[in-house]
Amino acid sequence: MKQLLFILFIISLNTFSQSIDIGNKDNIMKTHFVEENKELFVFYKDSISIIDIQNSNKISKKFINYPIDDFITKFEIISIHSEIYFLELHGGKVYKLDVDEFSRLDKSYTHRMQMGSSSFVHHDTIFKFGGYGFWSIRNFFTYFDIKTSEWDVLSPSGSKSLPKGSQYSTIKIFEDNFYIYGGLTLNQFEPKEYILNNEVWEFNNKNKSWKLLGHSDVDLNTFKYTFPYNEKQVFYNQDDDNIYLVDVVNNSLKTFKKKTFQYGMNTSFKSFYIDGIFYCIISSYNSGSVTLTQRYEDDFFGELIKEEQFYYNNEKVYYSIGFFLLILSLVYLYFRINKWNLKRNRVIIENGHLIFSRKTLNFNEKSIRIINLLLKSEQDIPSKDIMNIVENPNLNYGHNTRVMNGVIEDINLKLKSILRIEKDLITSKKSDLDKRIKVYSIDKTYFFIK
Repeated sequence: MKQLLFILFIISLNTFSQSIDIGNKDNIMKTHFVEENKELFVFYKDSISIIDIQNSNKISKKFINYPIDDFITKFEIISIHSEIYFLELHGGKVYKLDVDEFSRLDKSYTHRMQMGSSSFVHHDTIFKFGGYGFWSIRNFFTYFDIKTSEWDVLSPSGSKSLPKGSQYSTIKIFEDNFYIYGGLTLNQFEPKEYILNNEVWEFNNKNKSWKLLGHSDVDLNTFKYTFPYNEKQVFYNQDDDNIYLVDVVNNSLKTFKKKTFQYGMNTSFKSFYIDGIFYCIISSYNSGSVTLTQRYEDDFFGELIKEEQFYYNNEKVYYSIGFFLLILSLVYLYFRINKWNLKRNRVIIENGHLIFSRKTLNFNEKSIRIINLLLKSEQDIPSKDIMNIVENPNLNYGHNTRVMNGVIEDINLKLKSILRIEKDLITSKKSDLDKRIKVYSIDKTYFFIK
């Protein structure tokens, strides 16, 4: 598979604008790009090559004596303007490269208290964040004071909260803000156990204040290769078919299909981006030769597979709670309006009284009993049930029938007058079961029973 990818890579070389041979991967220790001079420094076991990337040629190769054995593996390379500095990985020693000699600048020692710290430069000052030592991880910045040749701590004096300590985190600088994410932290209840640092923080260097932006489930520790691309950061593995772009400033994670040439990008030597061009350091699988090749910005990334948020914060929870409360409010409002509509222009039956527009209506007891009987029944009421309410045993059936009809007529007249309608609310018809029997019903839409 790797041989096939390499063949495809060779075929695609014609799309590169330039290719420069920088040596064999077994001899190259590290590479470092100096943006101000647009020069790539290639550090070998006993020499340094300087490559002018603008003119695509080697300026010089110098043989050099490193200060100590395994110097390049024990120190991190960083630059300020055109000056190159070397920071001790396990301590506070600082060296500077002067032409072909090294001069030590610090008054520190190998304290082993910031192992795995993240280094960066801001306003010509070297900073470190985090790092492990003595079963704990730092959660603060230190900086190198060139005037005193000492390391000092940057106080977060404007903060009310602090991040967890971490190591191997990614630092991005945008304007006067430092963004810290990824890496590892310690289990607070088991100090020997490393866990994913899922917090994303922003440190304002002007106000000296921390702000928690959110949490990310993306485990960036699985990626062996990364390099900056403006305020964004590129992540990938050699055997992964995808390449990933984290934009922490705008909270974005993009996944792209890897292009053929990217399978050959060496994970030991840092590629870099400048002025619209990606400079990729490619290793040959067969020969081990390492070349510096160029890809224009619009030709570097493959097909966009997906785009998502890089981190999630409490705003999502707040939005969910707010949305839930809004739904509850709308449901409550709906029922309130519905209830109001039910009451509007309706006679309310409450505690045996008839109420309209907050006034108790003047109906006698028998009329109220008849209305309640009709309202509470799901079926038509036979005349005999109403007769039982109005019947006078001292009167004959015909007289009682006329009294019943008079009571019903009186109820209808009063309700029509109150509600300002034309139709009778209590109506009668012949029973479907026995045509000799008259049944009564009431229009319930004009009533509301509490």
